[in-house]
Amino acid sequence: MGLPALRLPSFCRLPTREEILHKRPLGRFTHYLARPVFWHPHRHNFARGMAIGTFVGSLPFFGHVLSILLIGLWRRAYIPIAVIMPFVVTGPLTIVPFFYASYHFGFWLLDQIGLAPPITIHYVDIHRLFHGQIGMAAMGDRLWHAYLITWLGSLLFGGALAIIAYWGTLWSWRLWVYWRLRLRQRHRHPTHTPRSS
Repeated sequence: MGLPALRLPSFCRLPTREEILHKRPLGRFTHYLARPVFWHPHRHNFARGMAIGTFVGSLPFFGHVLSILLIGLWRRAYIPIAVIMPFVVTGPLTIVPFFYASYHFGFWLLDQIGLAPPITIHYVDIHRLFHGQIGMAAMGDRLWHAYLITWLGSLLFGGALAIIAYWGTLWSWRLWVYWRLRLRQRHRHPTHTPRSS
């Protein structure tokens, strides 16, 4: 008796090949994504997809999907999991705490080596901006410094998370295959307990 296929809940469903290709994310080069190697998961391309999606999704810029597709083509990663990972790392519930922690970590790191900028942004600056106590140019300067500091923290956090995602996926895949094999063996050779007379 075969084992039932692994099914994910509807909210965890990965985007299909047709859904991604229909949007033509790479323009006239989209046909390169149609190669089967990007859509049939195995241990290594799935782990690469997890790492690429986690790292790129950790960075504070727009264009995550395009960057992931280009890097995924280069590294032959599993595209569906790579595309979905940014919504896990910096989704609606995680984006604010993640970048907040990235900013403070980046600032702390620069402060340790004496390179922290003298201009930083605080919540009080927003109040001062609305009341005309600080100009747009000064506020823009503060935001630019905060953005660069957040980039530094995000690079380090993203790199660490990508390494964890890559190796964690490889080991989890091995454990999952081992568990499936053991379960299959039990189905093929069930243990019969003797009946008591």
